[in-house]
This record gives sequence, structure tokens and C-alpha cells, in this order.
Amino acid sequence: MVRRPNCHFVGTNNYKKHCLKNNKGIRLLYKYLFGVPSFEEKINVEKWYEDIDESGDIAGSDELLKVKEQIYQRTWNELNYSAKVIPFYKRTFFRVAAATVVAVCITSAYFLFLNKSKPSATIAKIRTPALTNDVAAPSGNKAILTLGNGKTIVLDSAANGSLAQQGNVNVSKLSNGKIAYNAESNGAAEIQYNTLTVPKGSKPAQLVLADGSEVWLDLASSITYPTAFVGKERKVEITGEAYFEVAHNKAMPFIVQKGDVDIKVLGTHFNVNAYNEENSLKVTLLEGAVNVERNGNESLDIQPGQQAEINRQGKIGLNKDVDLDEVMAWKNNWFNFNSLTVQEIMQQIERWYNVSVTYEGKPGNKHFSGIVSRSNNVSEVLKIMKQAEIKFKIEGKNITVL
Repeated sequence: MVRRPNCHFVGTNNYKKHCLKNNKGIRLLYKYLFGVPSFEEKINVEKWYEDIDESGDIAGSDELLKVKEQIYQRTWNELNYSAKVIPFYKRTFFRVAAATVVAVCITSAYFLFLNKSKPSATIAKIRTPALTNDVAAPSGNKAILTLGNGKTIVLDSAANGSLAQQGNVNVSKLSNGKIAYNAESNGAAEIQYNTLTVPKGSKPAQLVLADGSEVWLDLASSITYPTAFVGKERKVEITGEAYFEVAHNKAMPFIVQKGDVDIKVLGTHFNVNAYNEENSLKVTLLEGAVNVERNGNESLDIQPGQQAEINRQGKIGLNKDVDLDEVMAWKNNWFNFNSLTVQEIMQQIERWYNVSVTYEGKPGNKHFSGIVSRSNNVSEVLKIMKQAEIKFKIEGKNITVL
């Protein structure tokens, strides 16, 4: 499998002007380089790239020209080509460069942090000396499985194979780290309730329920579920964030419960962001159909690509313009910051690196956008933010925003 670079370079304010008219420009160039853009998206990016020429016809294009030359020089250097010269502003080379970036692991990648309070952006080169104080990304699965009898199992320390026998249901750890439930064909299932908890500073965990449904669980999250499903419904309870791929069973709807919110499906793929510290609960549908119901009366049906959002006052709203790459970034091991405040960014950093965050003075209301691998040390993310004049101090597991 081809490795992607740790971070991504993107355009600046002119990129937004000539490619997209909103803050999704960063994600569009990312999609062009590393995803599958639509025909219209592909044309938009290439038109933007072509329009910026060496003569500086587009106001403020000097910075963009530097980006283009860096793309050319970096790709050429990485491949150890000779002195053969190809004009870096040609569209054909842009396509070659894009393919090369995907094919080669480039350690000196570029990353944009777009400061929404200023018309310009900062392009930061990430190859910098490591800080004396640093916090590494999670290296293991520290998830905790709590059985119905109260026994706890830390997945990192558990060997592959059978973990427990609960009635006629066997709980096992697969070679890929998944926790799976399998019921023996003979005998009635003895229903018990287990809880899988993923603490801060752990890698996400994956769970295969007794009906074959799969669940991915992010940091500071938990799910409580029966060892087998009987009766008229399949119900689980969650906190934090989880992605579900539910096995279809028309006769037994699948229900995800968080407080007074029920998410009802028959078989589908969807993501639930239900952290208590967030301003709202969000249900994003990728495939199938979902009904979101609050307090047994107010409900909303959502279609693929849509998102139901329940605010702290309990009102349900529908978002039809959803960036699915942003929603699913956590599952794919990325930070995808889309016009977030420093506090919102630090909430994600706090969960992933298991650090505490304090502030000296009142945090500003500037908004930032960017994409970076969650495999990086915390210092790499913080250095990027420093380019936007946000200063930090790391002392052990505490980060102080100055």
C-alpha cells in the first residue's frame, strides 16, 4: 500500500478565490492529490493552477508561485532526477507531481494553517528539530473490555484468541486487534452486557457484534452492548464518537442510544459524534437510511451525505452540505481541522495525545483549517500552529497555550 505524506501543502487566499469560494478549498486540493475528485473538482483545481503564472497576473500570486516551485523542486529531488528541466507551471507536470506525492513517502511535506482572521496564509515547512519536551502519538490499543461479571481486560496485554466464554457466546481477540462475538449454534443465548472503553492516548478500537455489525470506536469513547441480540431490536449505548457498519436485519432494527437520542437503522453505515464536551450531537450518514429521534417524539430522517445535529437545547437540525472526509478523518488516522478555533483543535489534541491543556489569558476567536496525520508527535501539530502566531509550552503531559 502506498504511504501518504504526513502532511499536505495547499494554496492560499487566492486559491480560495480562484478554485472555491469557501473554506473547503483546502479539502478540495487534498482530494485532488490523494482522493478521487469529480470531473468538476478536477477542472477547478487545474484551472486555478494554470491561472497562476510567473508573470504574476493574479494579484498576490508570488506566494503561490513559491508553492508551485516547491512542489516541483521537492518532487524532482525526491526522485533523484538529473538536471532535466520541465516548467513547473505546466498542468502536465502538476499531474505528475500529484501522482509522485502519492507514490513516494515525503518527509519534508508542506502544510497550510489558514488563519481566517487574515487575508493571507502561512506555509510551514515541517522538517524542523524535535522539541526537548514532546508527546508521541498513541502506539497501542489500550482499550478496556468490561465483561458482564465486572472482569476487565486490557486489549494491549491480552493475547489473540478466546478472551471469555459468556453463556454460549465466545468473546475473542482477532489477529488484527478486533474484538468479536460468536454464539454457538446450539442452546439459547445467555444475554450479558459488556462495555468497550477507549481511553485518551489509545488507538481506536474495533468491535464485531454478535449480529456481524462492525463498530469503530474513537478516543475517550465507550459502547455498551449485549453479547447476543434477541427480541425485536438490537440496542447499544455509546459515549464519544463511533462509526457503525450495521448488518441488515429488517425484522430487528438497530438502535444506537445516547441519552434521550435514539438513532434507528436497519442496515447502514453512519458516524455518531456524541462527546459530552461538544456543543452538539452529530449523526452523519454515509450509506443507507437513518432516523434520528429525540425524547420519543421529535424525529428526522436523513439521507446519505446528510447530517442530523442536535444542539444542547435539544433541537434537531439537518445539514445537507457535509464534508464526509472531515467527518471520517479520525477513522482514517487524520486530523482534519475545518475552520476550528484553538479550543476546538486542542480538544482533539487532548483526547488523542492524552494531555491536559491550559490557557494563559483568554483564547482568541481565530479559526484555522488544515489536514495532518495523527501519527505525528504533538510538537509537529503545535509547530504548524506556531506559524499562525499561536504559542505553546509543553511540560510533560501538559500543554500551555500562551
